[in-house]
Amino acid sequence: MNRLPSPKPRSALAPGPKLPRALSAQTKIDVQGEIAALAAFEERGPGTDSERRAAEHLAARLKSLGREAELEPIWVRPNYALTHAIHALLAIVGSVLSVGAPLPGALLVLFAAVSTFGDLTGGFHLVRRILPKRASQNVVSPEDSDKPGTLVLVAHYDAAATGGFFSRRAQSRRASFGKLIHRSIGPWEPFFWSLMLLLLATALRLLGIEGLALTIIQFVPTVALILALPLLLDIALSGYVQGASDNASGVAATLALAQSHGGRLEHLDLWVVLPGAEEGLFGGMREWVKANKRHLDPQNTIFLGIDNVGAGTIRFAEREGWAVQSRYHPRLLEFAREVAEDVDDYGARGISDRTASSVNLARSAGFPALAIGARGAMDYSPTWHNADDTVKRIDPASVGRAIDFTADLIELIDERIGPDLAPSEGAKPA
Repeated sequence: MNRLPSPKPRSALAPGPKLPRALSAQTKIDVQGEIAALAAFEERGPGTDSERRAAEHLAARLKSLGREAELEPIWVRPNYALTHAIHALLAIVGSVLSVGAPLPGALLVLFAAVSTFGDLTGGFHLVRRILPKRASQNVVSPEDSDKPGTLVLVAHYDAAATGGFFSRRAQSRRASFGKLIHRSIGPWEPFFWSLMLLLLATALRLLGIEGLALTIIQFVPTVALILALPLLLDIALSGYVQGASDNASGVAATLALAQSHGGRLEHLDLWVVLPGAEEGLFGGMREWVKANKRHLDPQNTIFLGIDNVGAGTIRFAEREGWAVQSRYHPRLLEFAREVAEDVDDYGARGISDRTASSVNLARSAGFPALAIGARGAMDYSPTWHNADDTVKRIDPASVGRAIDFTADLIELIDERIGPDLAPSEGAKPA
């Protein structure tokens, strides 16, 4: 179940406590200072010592705001680039093998495709299980005042590895082509769909079908995977970016909202979850959702994710996913569109995002959720996973818009949905 209660007419609601507008200007949090402080933990990739020290810093900051905060240790296998390099290698071998031995070749490609699907959706891991484990941690700040609902703010704090795969030229070309065909192109789509096409070709060979057309169909994705191999290995061997926009900006915005709205909502407790190892493809959030899902009630638990808001205007994802997209909650999308229409300065609009943020796992698990970010005019972030994702490239106005937009959204949720929430046994995260 993932329905939220139907709202009462706005005029029928008793007015709640009025919270200040333009929170980005009024909050006690020094947003730019918070971004710089987190970005100062260099090489804070998933499962690194720098990530651990950054987590300790963030727990201390949350405590300084008068909130509870704790580190929840987890184990992750964050090397997604090597994982997908193995997928590519298995599929290439399977493709070559299928010409003379269709069954083992098709089985190899099938295994690579299934493992890739599970990895990109965060649903399950196969090949990744053979790679080394690393210790990471989630920073969790609960609030428990017996209010009927829980709103969870999510922002990952680790930094990404770079590599030629993420070059600005590649991103710009992908965005331009997406505009041309009126459909965005995700960074992992060529890889994923090459595997799917190769799986189809090897399945046809297994059925005894031969011919020039099939050879061409099989040749193209095989070459694409061969070309992907060095790019994936480049990521695996590259260093980590400073991660000022992705996602120190989202963490700073979350801290500001925790300070301004914590304990002040009428119907919702405000939780903060800062997942580690997100740049290993969902590591921390995957573990947190798995550990807490049985304690959460989709009827009264709502997730808002803030990611990569260091430059541009506001975007909220209507649907999101690396391989298969999941649609975000229709009621939350309705509220986001209303806020966007009410305040032109946000430049906010919905997009179909073919990347995925941590909060996507909460949505995939059946919870009401929404992802909030910022993009340029072409709907991409030029510093994403690039070495120039630095504090100097942060636009404070963009972070301010993200804070104010999310604040408006939180208040709308509390006002419209909050009065109809009913507490249920076991409704709080553990």
